[in-house]
Amino acid sequence: MKLSDLRQAFQKSLLDLSTSEGINASGKEDVFGCIFGRDSAITVLKILRAREHHPSLKLLEISQRALLTLVQLQGKETNKESGEEPGKFIHEYRKEKLERFQQMNPPWYIYPDNTIKNYDSIDSTPLTLIALYKYWQITGDSQFLVTVLPAVEAGLNWIITFGDLDKDVLLEYKLDPKRKHGGLSVQSWTDSNEALENEKGKMPEYPIAPIEAQAFAWLALRLWGDYYLNQNPSFAKKLLSEARSLKEEFNKKFIIKDSGLFYGVQALDGYKKPIKTITANPLLCLWAAVRIGKRVESILDTELIDQFVKRGFKSDLFVPDAGIRTMSSTSKTFNPNQDSYHNGSFWPMLNGLIIEGLENFGYMKKASKLRKASIKPLVHFGTPIELYIKKGDKFLEYKNEGQTSCKVQAWSAAAALDYLE
Repeated sequence: MKLSDLRQAFQKSLLDLSTSEGINASGKEDVFGCIFGRDSAITVLKILRAREHHPSLKLLEISQRALLTLVQLQGKETNKESGEEPGKFIHEYRKEKLERFQQMNPPWYIYPDNTIKNYDSIDSTPLTLIALYKYWQITGDSQFLVTVLPAVEAGLNWIITFGDLDKDVLLEYKLDPKRKHGGLSVQSWTDSNEALENEKGKMPEYPIAPIEAQAFAWLALRLWGDYYLNQNPSFAKKLLSEARSLKEEFNKKFIIKDSGLFYGVQALDGYKKPIKTITANPLLCLWAAVRIGKRVESILDTELIDQFVKRGFKSDLFVPDAGIRTMSSTSKTFNPNQDSYHNGSFWPMLNGLIIEGLENFGYMKKASKLRKASIKPLVHFGTPIELYIKKGDKFLEYKNEGQTSCKVQAWSAAAALDYLE
């Protein structure tokens, strides 16, 4: 399949996934055929990025609709049964096919309007705040900005208050032990339990502070802190001070030496001890960057950036014709098999963000290398697949207990549109 044909097919996939409310994470018949906050935000961010070389008014309209829906679904009150909190952006929103969730043990919380609104995501809020800022920055739509600013302020306040459970400036999550309804034990993007369990199958103690969530929160605070300098200086000062403190704590607590290089841990556990599993998630710190004139800044101290890049391209993470794995092949919990969801599989979305991060800091050759590696499996599948596994010389879709890789995934399509150029 020609890359131009693949690009057109992926753009059509995004149009097919669009609804009156925005963008479903995957096809309606798939398990993720509804609105997810994290997915919507990342999809919009990649659409905005791809627009630089493939402008599409239709995709821009869909992006605006998706963001306004996330604003509408933003948390208004505290409800421990769904994870809702004031200012928190939604994880998952379902209006139909609720039976499966009602039959779970324990069942998920159903709101009085007969919908599932689940808020078990630590990063939907900072990612949505970043997407709102980038959409306004790129379009210059002042009416959009006026409409979303109250939600922006509520989301920023959520990061500083509810998102920081133990008041150490880091973003953490836990599943309330008093909760009677079902929810997500793992609330970062790699949200399968096995991605966080140790080799004995034991989960770490709550609260969990994932590495990439800190980077997303830092960027959200920086972007909007700079915006509010002229609008509300005292609020701007608060946001920028929080960002500085977050960066300082991050570089003290999340950095280890591995394979002779400084790199990031997977997360901190409830005792603030590092969970040292080597994953690709620290590389997302390169994506969450802000440009100030000719200078680019991320949550990472500058001297660590080159170390992170070198570690990311070691053979346990980088596979030349498949991309960067979710988890190192040297990890005690690495799973090379077809039922590996986050424990060594490959995700087009993840690689798309990493490619952008490499470009942020001028690693163009490395970005090109990763782009070429990421395109090959997409050509093989011919569809914006959710994830895949590389076994020997074969690409395999994920399969486990009847669940398979979604063949058409919104954030895969949007990420690929960007790196297919």
